[in-house]
Amino acid sequence: MVHKIADRRRIYLACRAIFAGDKANLRKPKKVREEIEKRPSVLGPLNRDLSIEKVVEILRDLLERRVFESELKAKIEFPELFFSSPTQDATREKSEIDALNQAEAAAEAIEEIASVEHADAESDKGFGDAPQVGEDVKVEINVEQAAPHHGVVLPSLYPIYVPYKVQHRILNEAQRMLEESCFDFVQKWLPVVLEEQAIDCASSIELTNWTRLVAKIADRIPQEAFDLGAAPLTEILFATNKLRHTAVHRLLTTARGIQDLVKSAMALTLALNDHRRAGELEEMCYELESKIKAMELNKNVLENSAKAGLEEIQRQREELDRKEAEIITNMIRDDRENKSLIGILLEDSVGRILEGKTEVEDEVTGGQNGDVGRDGSLSRVGEDPFKVYY
Repeated sequence: MVHKIADRRRIYLACRAIFAGDKANLRKPKKVREEIEKRPSVLGPLNRDLSIEKVVEILRDLLERRVFESELKAKIEFPELFFSSPTQDATREKSEIDALNQAEAAAEAIEEIASVEHADAESDKGFGDAPQVGEDVKVEINVEQAAPHHGVVLPSLYPIYVPYKVQHRILNEAQRMLEESCFDFVQKWLPVVLEEQAIDCASSIELTNWTRLVAKIADRIPQEAFDLGAAPLTEILFATNKLRHTAVHRLLTTARGIQDLVKSAMALTLALNDHRRAGELEEMCYELESKIKAMELNKNVLENSAKAGLEEIQRQREELDRKEAEIITNMIRDDRENKSLIGILLEDSVGRILEGKTEVEDEVTGGQNGDVGRDGSLSRVGEDPFKVYY
């Protein structure tokens, strides 16, 4: 059965985030249906004018043709979803930069913590918790409100954020995995250090102290224990400090920012040859990328739809303005014509008054070449009106 392109596009857009990764390999109708029925927030809007059977049928067709798996195939199938103008791209890039600039509101706190930790590392005063900021810092998202009437400006849907609850969980899990990775690494290559510091589990000290500890004892560990690329070990280790600060101090960051922090965590696990956790973090990065792409597509559609709606309103507004001007013009014209007519009538009336004629007399004599007698009879021009003819 051939389905409307609008229905196919709508279903792809609604379900793209669901059928990603392994779920893009689903083919059986029952499994496909189970996936969407678990998410009423997705299925509800679709069921307003599409049956569940039709939704499943279209989904299976898209899955079989691997549209969910391949972004290239998706672009061929629905090119309009992926289109964005250079202006839109520039605006979105600027919004991402602006969001990072907003995070500078928390930079002083982070720098204070980092400087204290650096001083601790230099003086080897221990691996205890770094001093905490008086209050957790949160960055507000300022959304430009639409201007009224003719100066309508769409509020930006960028940069992309995920719910803070999700951000917090991802970063906390990444931090936990790094602490466990560092603990396993030191336990394997230099367990005596753990005994000296009385560290019996990964959660005994926090991430920034683990990275300082590994950096301190790196010279005592065989180089083959590390899997380093071009970046030095200290750079890889301390790049994860931002992850810890963001998680502990509840600093709101964009979806791309979360992805970058998880990538820094993955880089450290790779450097410590912890391929299992590196693989898990890589999967997190993939899921983040997939969901970010899905959100971008939705935002494209929402922005384009809103823009088209506003353009239609503007067109209607211009048409109403034209009709308004036409009504006013017609009123003035009709008034002018009425004024002219009244002027003519008044002029005729004044003329009759001055000539001593009545309106009836003027009407009677208006089309005759004679005079009116006293009895109302007409006489020919030049004839005596009092003469009697036999």
